[in-house]
Amino acid sequence: MNSSMIYPIYPTIPFSQFHKVDLLNFFLFGIFLITALLCAFLLSHYALEKWHGNKRKVMAIFLCITGIVAILLLCFFGLAVGTIKGIIFCLILTFSSYSDIKTREADDYLHIMIALTAFIGTKMTDIPSMIFGAFILVVPMIVITAFTKGKGVGGADIKLSAACGFLLGIQKGVLGLMLGLIFGIAFNIIRQKRIKQAEGFPLIPYLAAGYMAAYLI
Repeated sequence: MNSSMIYPIYPTIPFSQFHKVDLLNFFLFGIFLITALLCAFLLSHYALEKWHGNKRKVMAIFLCITGIVAILLLCFFGLAVGTIKGIIFCLILTFSSYSDIKTREADDYLHIMIALTAFIGTKMTDIPSMIFGAFILVVPMIVITAFTKGKGVGGADIKLSAACGFLLGIQKGVLGLMLGLIFGIAFNIIRQKRIKQAEGFPLIPYLAAGYMAAYLI
């Protein structure tokens, strides 16, 4: 995602000038942050109704992830379309991750929602490169699936990568995929040291972390 895709709603606040921000800026930042956290709370409630789990833990995870990402987005982009787009992206990725943890699957509508989010603040001239970005990310995932015989990567992982590649573009999409796979492999290596027999693990949470990190870079 290049800088031309971000259209400011309110001027970005550089770190060097943060002390000069007036009360109106703090008020707007606070309203945005509260709105993001409210969306995370409602989404966690829906996730709990659908799959159940530890209520406090799940809500805390949704709120913490969304709060941290929202603050980083506000610091990097200010109150801009790129920030709103990033929050929506974060919420969908968080929900997809919880779905993968609970069921080892992620519904197709989640990938469609990511693809639709990609159009926020995007010029029509950027769409061809976005499509190419989706294709670039699908190819290595299919290759990994072939080598692992479907044990390491599933269809939901491939669809998620395609949607994220469409949103992020080629460079950030590839970076996000690499980071996600590194996170997943590192976790699996550590986990194998603790157990005798390796078992499958949900990959989407690690891919989500990688793609979100790439969005912020």
